[in-house]
Amino acid sequence: MPETVAAPNARQSLAQLGTTPLFPKGKACFPSTGQSDVKALYEELLATYTQLSDEVPDHPFSNPILRLAVTISRRFARGMLSFSDVEQLIQYLSADGFLRRGACQAAYLGELDPEANIARLRARFRTLALPDGATAPVTFERFRRSVEQEVFGIVITAHPTFNLSGDLMHALAAVTTGRNAEGKPLTTEDHRALVDTILHSEHRPDENISLAREHELSMEAIGNIQKALRRVYALVIEVGREFYGDKADALTPRLITIASWVGYDLDGRSDIRWSDMLHKRLRIQAVQLRSYLDEVRDIRSLGAGHEDLRNTMDLLESRLALAFNEVTDQLGVFENADPASTDGFEAVRRISKRMFENRELSLVDAAPLVEKVQAASRHLEGVDADTARELRSRLATLRAELANYGLGMAHTHVRINSTQVHNAIRKRVGLDGTPEDPRFRQTLMNAVSELLDKVEPVSINFGSLIAENTSAKRLFMVVAQMLKYIDGSQPVRFLIAECESAFTLLTALYYARLFGVDDRLDISPLFETENALRDGSKLIDQLLENPHYRAYVEKRGRLCVQTGFSDAGRYLGQTVACASIERLRGRLWRVMQKHGLKNVQLVMFDTHGESIGRGRHPVSFPERLSYIATPTVLAEIAEAGIPYKQEVSFQGGDGYQYFVTEDGALAVVTQILDYILTPKKVEPDPFYDNGDYIREFFTTVKAFQDSLMEDANYGAVLSAFGTNLLWPSGSRSVKRQHDNTGEKIDFAHPRQLRAIPHNATLIQLGLTANCISGVGEAIERDPEHFIELYNTSTRFRQLMGIVEYGFAISNCEALGAYVETLNPDHWLSRSAHARNLNRAEAMRRLSGHLENSGLYERQLGIYRRLHLDYIKLRDGLRRAHGEKAGGAGVLVEPEARAQLAIQHALRIALIHELYLLAMQVPEFSSQHGITLSSLIARTLHLDIQSVVAQLQQIFPALVDATAAIDFGERASYVSDDTQSYNQENLKLFAPMKGLYALIRRLTTANMHIAGFLG
Repeated sequence: MPETVAAPNARQSLAQLGTTPLFPKGKACFPSTGQSDVKALYEELLATYTQLSDEVPDHPFSNPILRLAVTISRRFARGMLSFSDVEQLIQYLSADGFLRRGACQAAYLGELDPEANIARLRARFRTLALPDGATAPVTFERFRRSVEQEVFGIVITAHPTFNLSGDLMHALAAVTTGRNAEGKPLTTEDHRALVDTILHSEHRPDENISLAREHELSMEAIGNIQKALRRVYALVIEVGREFYGDKADALTPRLITIASWVGYDLDGRSDIRWSDMLHKRLRIQAVQLRSYLDEVRDIRSLGAGHEDLRNTMDLLESRLALAFNEVTDQLGVFENADPASTDGFEAVRRISKRMFENRELSLVDAAPLVEKVQAASRHLEGVDADTARELRSRLATLRAELANYGLGMAHTHVRINSTQVHNAIRKRVGLDGTPEDPRFRQTLMNAVSELLDKVEPVSINFGSLIAENTSAKRLFMVVAQMLKYIDGSQPVRFLIAECESAFTLLTALYYARLFGVDDRLDISPLFETENALRDGSKLIDQLLENPHYRAYVEKRGRLCVQTGFSDAGRYLGQTVACASIERLRGRLWRVMQKHGLKNVQLVMFDTHGESIGRGRHPVSFPERLSYIATPTVLAEIAEAGIPYKQEVSFQGGDGYQYFVTEDGALAVVTQILDYILTPKKVEPDPFYDNGDYIREFFTTVKAFQDSLMEDANYGAVLSAFGTNLLWPSGSRSVKRQHDNTGEKIDFAHPRQLRAIPHNATLIQLGLTANCISGVGEAIERDPEHFIELYNTSTRFRQLMGIVEYGFAISNCEALGAYVETLNPDHWLSRSAHARNLNRAEAMRRLSGHLENSGLYERQLGIYRRLHLDYIKLRDGLRRAHGEKAGGAGVLVEPEARAQLAIQHALRIALIHELYLLAMQVPEFSSQHGITLSSLIARTLHLDIQSVVAQLQQIFPALVDATAAIDFGERASYVSDDTQSYNQENLKLFAPMKGLYALIRRLTTANMHIAGFLG
């Protein structure tokens, strides 16, 4: 047997590094000219940083991160350190952080051994049949109700957190699980290959991430979740047989649903055509039909020799194959067709005609397949006992998959913005302004109710989609065509972002009825703003007073609500957002109770991501689940007798990371089922008894966050380097914040920045303000009460865990160093002591450009506010923890904090060098409004790629094509048009690009230690 190695121990391999370059010459921005001992260099920088930090009490005006950056910069200037050395060091730090990240993720997930997780699930399902303390099993019907209900939903989204290449995602999964792609424990050889991949790969996302790539990755994740659920279904049936015998063969386990909005989310983007949405939906149908085909063939092979079974499976296979071929043909058209073009229009017309005429060839309902599988299970007479047992399990599991997934890999969620819904009906009801306007609110409600009184369904075809220009109506039509031609057996969720009015949801219901989809469409508001979280329950209350909406909810059997941890956290602060959503959840079930809704399930879809700024608790997976859906609220809902389903999102690359392997997916599914199926009871917690203090505490935090978000100077902090510090991490275009050609940059207002780049930028600047700022001020108002509540309340400590972790990965000295980098006086003072006269002159020029920019002054006041609150928070946490470090902050080791500080210093030093290179760019005449000053202004904001591209056009590295041709006589004349700027390209522009690449690699290194993008 080969020796196996625990993956987290891969970090030990870094201790054995020699001096061989980690980046091969072909990949390096600054190819190594010799050998570099990166470990020795790191130890030297660490010792310097430690010394500088120790000196701070005696030199309180010094900043150890900035001083280390200046030290590194001086070593560059004196030839004591090369860019090549630093490039190799960054690669070492990235690899070390990557391995640290894998170890942290392993600890976060908990048990990763698949057999141990299967045993845990078996025990949990046995408890459903035989509860703790019971002497006899519950009735079969009660067990059936327990396992056939939907209690949890996994929703896959395409948020832009794709921060690792596909190869590195698989490498991180191997580090996390200690297993290879086949699920086998890593051997010594696997271990070496894994470390080699990590050491010699550029730590960055895939280039040019497209929606198609995101969709492909989402299908890989969903596929592994399905594999985990297949084992769950088989286990349920196995346990059912143990207690109830052959009755268990009739079970159709549900428990967890899978949904996806990848390719169907139109909120904030206009680049997804309706034909793209249909293509994505057909794609996941094709993959699922292929999966069913493979399983049917395996089952037929297992039951070979039994004619009745074989005949039934042959019929099932032929029906699936016919449908698969039809879907494949449809895919070929919608993949490339642009309905707006003449050729695309004709292609859509032809396939539309074929789809209509060949409706009987396509599968649009899984029910006939379920019946055939059920029939097959009745043809097992004469099969030996062991084979029959396996066949029953496989057939029952396949039946469950067909019932749960229908004809797709996952349920479909579409999303649109409330404004788009309003625009669709504006003319019909005379909407002028917003429906929230109290002057017209009731009039508009009456108008849409009258439309609902009279609405009759209309028929549409694909031509209707081509002709329709209104986004909302077109989306309803897309849903109608999906249900008509792709899968009519599974419901579609219709999510409406920024929903703050009952009018919006009634309008959606009107269009759902108009296009004949209201019986299979679940309309859901997204509550994410302060107003929506405060008044969301009132909005639902108002809707349930409307007879149309109440009848719709009762018919559907569910009331669906989505909350947004991300944007709510950005506006309110993350702890305030979570507490607000908890209160909303409690108010919603009481509204349902008030209206006496019978047999209506409350479905809460909490949209949160993998960062603390987006609502993921950092301690563990069980803590993540209870942070969102607290045991107290779940117990209250259960006691009220209201059916409840919890849904959460796994967003983009960071979210898919758990599902890169089947073992990872099984670990997540096990944690979810163990938490959600464990009976909850209301436990006394001082958090719920200290309403006045909690209200004032969170109001203080919210007021601080509000003032930040309304302060244009906070926008200057975010925009100074902004998204230029980040790699593109998704298909959604990020509007460049510094895309003008003037000599001063117009800063984006904080509210204009999307949540993920907002959070990611804060992490890269060294201060997670959206998670921690304002908490220090709140603690200071009554520190004794804070300490008492922290020590006695489980829920309060849990909420503070986000703050503690955010504080642990923050360093106000890092933010101060970035701000100081833009201080004109910093450069003027350095120029006075520079040994190199050319370098001193460049510093003075840089000082002048910064003086004109006003960057420094705009950030200084915000920095002081953040710094003061950071100090208050530090002191408050120290008092709460006592002498020992405590809370979620202990997850970030002191070594990791020191490494983060050194990485910030390295990046600041590289920014300094990049700035000084830019000061050497020669003057040139204005070209299309582009001046040297405008390019330098953009360089100060690290808009390097476009700046260098323009400089290379202005100063081309040309070669005279005629110089080497024999014309019979020699020429010494060189035309101005063929003058080459090779030296400028070689000594300025190429190094500027290289330094910028290193700056962004350090972004990834920082992200590895934090554990997420943003």
